[in-house]
Amino acid sequence: MIMKSYKLFFIIFAISYITASCGNDAEVKPIEIDQAKVEKIIEETNRVNIKIEDEQIDDYLRRRAWKFNHTKSGLRYKIYKQGSGLQPNAGEMVFLDYTINLIRGDLMYSSQTDGPMIFKIDKDDVVSGLNEFVKMMRVGDKAKLIVPSYLGFGATGDDKKIPARATLIYDLTLRKIAK
Repeated sequence: MIMKSYKLFFIIFAISYITASCGNDAEVKPIEIDQAKVEKIIEETNRVNIKIEDEQIDDYLRRRAWKFNHTKSGLRYKIYKQGSGLQPNAGEMVFLDYTINLIRGDLMYSSQTDGPMIFKIDKDDVVSGLNEFVKMMRVGDKAKLIVPSYLGFGATGDDKKIPARATLIYDLTLRKIAK
């Protein structure tokens, strides 16, 4: 229903644009757009997309019989090897070995080919899901992390390898923390 409303909005907009640009001498009145309605449609569409993606992730985990923890934000994770080191704090630099796969299995990035991932907690421009989870890790932890697109690269992807609206599976090892 929401998608039909969204599509209808764009069809009406396109028709009015084409009509206005056809050189017709008759006065064309612009269509008034209710910004509040448009925003409401976009918000509802986003809510539906999040719900669908979350259901797909849960189904993926069920089919594999994987028992993962679930955060309020929507991350799914499992620390499968406990480390004994410290946990990182805001402003500290972390060094990670990693692989990043699409949920369908395609390898996107890896520390073996791209080098370690290094970033400053809560300071550098990394996806919010990864930043959130790394703060839960200890040096030496090995973990799997499933990041829904809304906590990852979102509706645009990364303009390189990761496509739009991609659910990502990270395999992470927190190697060290630096001040």
